[in-house]
Amino acid sequence: MLFSSPIFLFLFLPIVLAGYWLVGSRLRGLFLLGSSIFFYAWGEGRYVVLLLVSIAVNYCFGLLAARFRNSSLGRIVIWIAIFANLGALAWYKYAAFFASNINLFLISLGAPLLKLQNQHLPLGISFFTFQAIAYVVDVYREEISPQKGVARFALFMALFPKLAAGPIIRFDEVADDLHGRKPDLELFVSGVRRFVIGLGKKVLIADTIAKTSDQIFAIPGHGLTTAVAWLGIVCYTLQLYFDFSGYSDMAIGLGRMFGFRIRENFNYPYIARSLTDFWRRWHISLSTWFRDYLFIPLSYALMTETIRRKIAEGRYKTNYRSVLSIFVVFTLCGLWHGAGYGFIAWGMMHGVILGIESLWLGKTMKKWAIPLQHAYLLMVITLSWVLFRSPGVKSAATYVKTMAGFAGSAGSQHSLALYTNTELLLALFAAIIGTTPFAASIAGKFNNGRLRRFAPFAEMVFIVLVVLASFASLASSTFSPFIYQQF
Repeated sequence: MLFSSPIFLFLFLPIVLAGYWLVGSRLRGLFLLGSSIFFYAWGEGRYVVLLLVSIAVNYCFGLLAARFRNSSLGRIVIWIAIFANLGALAWYKYAAFFASNINLFLISLGAPLLKLQNQHLPLGISFFTFQAIAYVVDVYREEISPQKGVARFALFMALFPKLAAGPIIRFDEVADDLHGRKPDLELFVSGVRRFVIGLGKKVLIADTIAKTSDQIFAIPGHGLTTAVAWLGIVCYTLQLYFDFSGYSDMAIGLGRMFGFRIRENFNYPYIARSLTDFWRRWHISLSTWFRDYLFIPLSYALMTETIRRKIAEGRYKTNYRSVLSIFVVFTLCGLWHGAGYGFIAWGMMHGVILGIESLWLGKTMKKWAIPLQHAYLLMVITLSWVLFRSPGVKSAATYVKTMAGFAGSAGSQHSLALYTNTELLLALFAAIIGTTPFAASIAGKFNNGRLRRFAPFAEMVFIVLVVLASFASLASSTFSPFIYQQF
């Protein structure tokens, strides 16, 4: 059930909102939990059992982690919890990929092959798995207390606004909201506004640009002209951002409607001045998860006592151990996004560049002119999205060659004029403006200027126009899932 689908917008959401605020404070949590489980079961059917098992198992792991945190059994509990969660994720997401690669080796030996079909990937498993691991580890670290009530923990895990594609929330971020939510009209209204903005991002911008992006990437790279190849990747770069940030806006908005304050997940990543800065702004909940639960522990494990002492004294400089940690983390980040060599290569590319930036390039870049820093970041990101979008590394390499003018067909029938139209140009214009704080800056000046008394009316008109345009687009468009739901 997509947030942008008519059945969600006109049936599920109104019923759940009405029921949630009518049942009374004592039953709101249970009502929302039941609604969230229904939401998951609607799209995933029997796989809702997997979500329920994950909730039950990790609830127990949390209690055990707290019980044995000061004994040798505590570390055993943590490792069992991590392997249990990652094992389920690996089975559904990576088993067929690993089996196909093992079979290549078995073929060379003439041995019997592994017979394993692709598993159905349960909705949101990558997100609620990481969320569960963070909860158990935080309990073990004594950063949070374990939940005694299973219903509150279940709501934390299954809350439908963030269930399908994040953000990856941590228990301490919503602990207060889980324990008591009172009607807050201002928070509710801001949630509606945020949801509508996210809906507009998805329906009016991302889905419009996706038509051109999908058409171009469906053509082999050698059959494109250089200009069309560039148009394709520019469209995908903008599509991916507005699709995912639109989902995050909708999730944050829905959370506010139900009294939850879900963390921000994007902060204008395409205006970053380096790849390091980009990852502070892009998919913030994922990048901070990898930082806190993988990069820092891994870096610490690789450190010598001398390095640890230098860190404590403030004399530590980046060395090859830190670079190795960065590389490993982003290789795994690529694998998290999908079971394919293109995703792995994408992660490795980011890991290498981030390592170079941490060693010396980052300091050097600060001396560059700001436009040059932005140009560097956009070029790196655009090229990396080719790996992310292409079906394989080989096809990505061909596409990049076409972008550079070393491949492709100058006389191709796929000309630039074939793909450009008024609808696309308007969407691209809105997308480019939307990747910057320009619109927010104008709105801020409007709210603080002489015309500020008209600001509420202008905002209301804008929201209504976005709603009407989005509904009109939904009525005439076909099914278009959120990109990150496949991860």
